[in-house]
Amino acid sequence: MNYMRVIAFMFITLNPLLNIADAAIAGDAADFLQIRAGEHSGFMRIVIEGQDSILSGGKVSQQGKDIIVSFAEKISEIKKKDLPIKCKVDKDVVTFSLKQAGRLKTYSLQNPSRFVIDVYPKEEEVINQAKTETKPEIEKAEKIKTNAATKNPSRFVMDAHAEEKEVKKQVKTETKPEAGKAEIIKTGIMTEASSKGYAYQRDRNVGTTTEKEYDEINFIPEKYKAMWSLLEGGNFYAVLKELPAFKPDKAESLAAFYYIFAKANIMAKQYLDAVKHLRLAYIYATENALKEQALLKRAGMYMELKLIYEARADYLVFIRDFPSSRYIEKAHFGLAESLSRIGSFSEAIEHYKQAGKQTGVLFGMANTLQKIDRVEEAKKAYNEALLVENTYPASSPETYFLIGENMRMSGDMENAKKQLSLIGSGPFKDNASISMGLIAMEESNIQEAVGHFSAAAQSKEQKVRVQALFNLSLAYIKEGKVKEATSSLEEIRHHHIDSNMYKEALLALAKIYKKGSRGKEAVSLLKELVYGKQPPADAFSTLEEIVLETGEKSSTGGLTFVTLWNDVGQWLVDETREEFLLKVVKRLRHEGKPFIDLCSWLVENGSQHARGKAAADLADYYIGTGNAEISRDYINIAKDSKESGDAVLRVEARVLHMEGNQTAALKQIIMIKEIEKSDLDLLGNIISGINDPGSKEVQKAIAFYEKALNESDGDAENYAALADILYANNDRSKSLKYYRIAKEKSPDNEWVMYRVARDAGMPEAEDILNRLQKGDNLYGRLAKSKLTEMALLNKVKEMY
Repeated sequence: MNYMRVIAFMFITLNPLLNIADAAIAGDAADFLQIRAGEHSGFMRIVIEGQDSILSGGKVSQQGKDIIVSFAEKISEIKKKDLPIKCKVDKDVVTFSLKQAGRLKTYSLQNPSRFVIDVYPKEEEVINQAKTETKPEIEKAEKIKTNAATKNPSRFVMDAHAEEKEVKKQVKTETKPEAGKAEIIKTGIMTEASSKGYAYQRDRNVGTTTEKEYDEINFIPEKYKAMWSLLEGGNFYAVLKELPAFKPDKAESLAAFYYIFAKANIMAKQYLDAVKHLRLAYIYATENALKEQALLKRAGMYMELKLIYEARADYLVFIRDFPSSRYIEKAHFGLAESLSRIGSFSEAIEHYKQAGKQTGVLFGMANTLQKIDRVEEAKKAYNEALLVENTYPASSPETYFLIGENMRMSGDMENAKKQLSLIGSGPFKDNASISMGLIAMEESNIQEAVGHFSAAAQSKEQKVRVQALFNLSLAYIKEGKVKEATSSLEEIRHHHIDSNMYKEALLALAKIYKKGSRGKEAVSLLKELVYGKQPPADAFSTLEEIVLETGEKSSTGGLTFVTLWNDVGQWLVDETREEFLLKVVKRLRHEGKPFIDLCSWLVENGSQHARGKAAADLADYYIGTGNAEISRDYINIAKDSKESGDAVLRVEARVLHMEGNQTAALKQIIMIKEIEKSDLDLLGNIISGINDPGSKEVQKAIAFYEKALNESDGDAENYAALADILYANNDRSKSLKYYRIAKEKSPDNEWVMYRVARDAGMPEAEDILNRLQKGDNLYGRLAKSKLTEMALLNKVKEMY
């Protein structure tokens, strides 16, 4: 979904966010270490916490019962309290003395920085423990503690769940919502680590039934219950080490065997191995309870590994095979989450509806609705979810951001600004900057918008960076800074070709080039768009504009109409663009093959209207080449398509004239409403071609010609042609009238001059003939002959 669109929302406000992560706020550096240790069922854990710069240089070695930890720099102070083992510090070395030697496993953790050493008994002791220990007491997790003096001490965490429990406890004890009222949540003060960690755990676990889950111990055979007890006590390392030696033969036991293996892998964060063993547990299981657990956990592991499509497949299998399961809502919730992550939002919504009414489900539904811009529905969904738990958005950065987006897109700009402005850190900080920029654009604060977009354009996440760059270009365009806008779009073009906004950037850039008379570059970008998959509709519209705006001669963009059409026309020939194509036909009328090809396509594929017009154009083209037969075929197509009007009458008149049917041609011409010069030319030829000049048809045609000529104010040739017709029909007085008009319009037309001279009286005739006889051509000789004739007649008159 494009989170950045501008739409709007009256939203119920939320309770203030509690500062649940004060202990993780960055503070002053310190070179002291804090050591804690505790006995667990099956192992001992030693945790050294402090500054990462100190811990990163630590090295562990073992000498008998002693564990020696050496550091690269001297330790100024070590804090330790009630350690179950002896601990000695000497400059940069810390030595732990065990009661008995054991096997070590070491690893580092972050946020806060800590170095963990797990000490396991030797193998024979583990086996003895597995035989005798059936109900080990699970060691309680040590709570998170904060050192107020340093503001940012590294926290000691006994196991993977202690921190989560403490965070949940903080939320429960510190949140005091006012009845019926909630305020803007302040997520800006949350650290990314605490926010993301807690949000993930919450989102993963909510949405299931409130009924107590099936106790897994019920499907663990007696021979494996000791191993299971070790696992529940956190001793996954011992299980991973010893369990392979107890592989059974029976299918039922095999299923439990692989399930225990998978659980140990999960605790060791060996998720790929966990997936493999859960698959085997599912295959060998003979009871639905174990099958369900194995399948659901495997789907969860796929989600953990971000193998979303694999997770979706497992959830689908669960829903298909176990429709009556007590965990069916949990499966629908998992499927909805996976579908939402891969962008199948509408399908995800359907499964959220079947996932119950728990907190995660309600907010998941609301978030998904918001992602597909169903703003009003999302608003209602958020309101419903907040009634169930109004502290949830504080633990989910995505939800908190999307609520702000919902406000913005609903038009509640004031609350949206308050909400979004407080996202000062975390994974949605840059998204919030873009939203703030869009609000500023909406309020015409362009410079402020540029600031927000510029900040977000530094994001390390490509999708966010590209959205920021694109919106930055729009802001620059509003400021009139075309060069800067072009630069932002060019960055997307050259460095983010795989971005989901690449096409939009190319289209915007093409429009800038088009406006800046860089036609060739604009067309090049548009060709890239229309040639690809699912080209934006606006790309074709922009190409249409460029085509129609391009002149016949080369423009500043280096394009001509014909070359451009030959280059891009193949992408614009489509039934939905008939009116545009008919305009192109007119521009291509004298271009031969491109004209014929386009008209032929319209005749074959166009609507009745387009088919008739294109057929009439082709008929006109072919009659112009003298091919009356093909022209007649297209005229018939035009008539079948109910095409009528002057164009069809004009072409059919020409066809009839060429076929020798002058009377029928005359009838067609007379029906034309808007006479053109070509019609008068044709009319003159038709009248001249009728052998019976005195017929009613001819007289009617002459009257029509005269009327049309006077109304249209034709040129000299038209008046001369009418005069010739009248002269041929022995109407000398009228013919002389129109010869005189023709002479006024074209004083040097020798034929008109000669005709006026023949019928005009003296001295006008003599003056015209004297001018004509100077020319060394036919009219000059005729003028001399006429002058000689006139001189002889004058002498005869003098004599008699």
